[in-house]
Amino acid sequence: MPSAVPVINRRGVLAGGAALAVLGVGVSACSASPPKPPPVEELLAPLDQARRDSAVASAAATAVGLAPQVAAALTVVATQRAAHARALSTEISRVANKLASSTSETTGSSPSPTGVPAPPPPPPPVSDVIDSLRASAESASRLVATSSGYRAGLLASIAASCTASHTVALVPGGPSI
Repeated sequence: MPSAVPVINRRGVLAGGAALAVLGVGVSACSASPPKPPPVEELLAPLDQARRDSAVASAAATAVGLAPQVAAALTVVATQRAAHARALSTEISRVANKLASSTSETTGSSPSPTGVPAPPPPPPPVSDVIDSLRASAESASRLVATSSGYRAGLLASIAASCTASHTVALVPGGPSI
């Protein structure tokens, strides 16, 4: 009695595998091109925030009567945020294929009308630094979701650093305050 199950030979399996491979290559050739990386402009806001955070933390560290451990923590935060600004500037330059511009900012003080320089503003409170770091962490976290590769890693690292600074290093009643 003949069997109802068809006999499969090695030649038929190889021919079917080859046909599937050709079909897979053909389908992949017709698929959409890889997505373009997000524009470099999205990194300008985190760059400005990093520079601003560094300046605010540096200024807050100079407050009179500040505990030494708090001043040290603020100095570390300022140094870290300056490093973030340099990394973001480097990434912007790499993506834009142009030379890095100077990351240092010079501020010119305009003399007062009487010719006597105006006194410097008082240092910001630590709470201003914490608020600024919190906003920077949230902003970087939002950008991570739309980024990939090195840029996503850079932004995630910045978000983690800012979060650690405002929740651990500078939290009222924490290790440094």
